[in-house]
Amino acid sequence: MREENSRGFLVLEVLIAGLILTASIASAMYLFRMGFDHMERVNRVNLLSAKLLQAGSLLKIAELERQSGMEDLGDGVIMKWQARLLASDKQIERGNVSPVGIAVRQNYSHDLFLYRVDFLLDYKRSAREYSIHVFRSRSLYRR
Repeated sequence: MREENSRGFLVLEVLIAGLILTASIASAMYLFRMGFDHMERVNRVNLLSAKLLQAGSLLKIAELERQSGMEDLGDGVIMKWQARLLASDKQIERGNVSPVGIAVRQNYSHDLFLYRVDFLLDYKRSAREYSIHVFRSRSLYRR
């Protein structure tokens, strides 16, 4: 009789061990999936950060007079930008006084412009917004 009871107990032990093994495999698979998702997010942020320098350089030479545009930075990163003229020497010339109260010369050799550029870097539904100021000058004398 003792052998019959231990056989039934062995089946119960195997069943419990199987449930424990299944639960541990399921939790390990979940953790691997979560780790992969977090690594993918980190890769997206790293790519956007790497493209930030390229975006800033591109905006320094872009035609800001258009006021908005869209550029492909490569690797699936898209930059959308909007520019707004904050100040120019023409605005100061009218008042004949600079914003800090200094008298302004009337004869210039360059036109001066200060733009605020708001831009968005987008990659696989991950977007980051940035803003920079861009100073431009244009010579009035053609050689």
